[in-house]
This record gives sequence, structure tokens and C-alpha cells, in this order.
Amino acid sequence: MSCQMDYYMVMEELGQITIFDVLDNEQPAFSVGDHVRVIITPDSDEESYNYFKYHFPEVLKKPGKIIEDLANNQYLVSFAGTKQILKGSEIERKK
Repeated sequence: MSCQMDYYMVMEELGQITIFDVLDNEQPAFSVGDHVRVIITPDSDEESYNYFKYHFPEVLKKPGKIIEDLANNQYLVSFAGTKQILKGSEIERKK
């Protein structure tokens, strides 16, 4: 029984990089324990802003703490007990 390689396997064998390889180099790196705040605004991402505003307003109002570093520049952040997965581009270190 032979295993036929799909497109992604072939590209990996050739050393092809993905968009996530490029983005990870451009985004700020955060560590577990960093205190952050959300920088989503109605102008930057209206859909996400309205989602948080109506369902999880504490995410927009309170600082959070990174509790887990996930793949592809995503972080699990706790905001006063509410846990949300956010992209590195959606948060910044609390000043």
C-alpha cells in the first residue's frame, strides 16, 4: 500500500514556507504571563468589536493576562475570568 503525497506534503518536502512563517516574523512576540489589552476598534475590525462589545464587554474594558501561547501567533488570554483566543495583531502589552 503506497501513500500518495498531497500538495501540502510536496511543498513541505521542498522547503516551501507558509504565510504563517512570514507573519510570525512580523508580529510582536508575547509570553505567558504578559499583561495585555485588546486593540480592536470599530474602525479596525467592526465585526470582532461588536462581538466583544455585546457578548464579552470585559474583554474590551479590562486588561488581560496571557495564559497560553498557541500556534500561528495566537494566544489564550484571560480577562477577569473570561478566556478568549486572540491573534497577536489584536493585542498589545499593557502600558
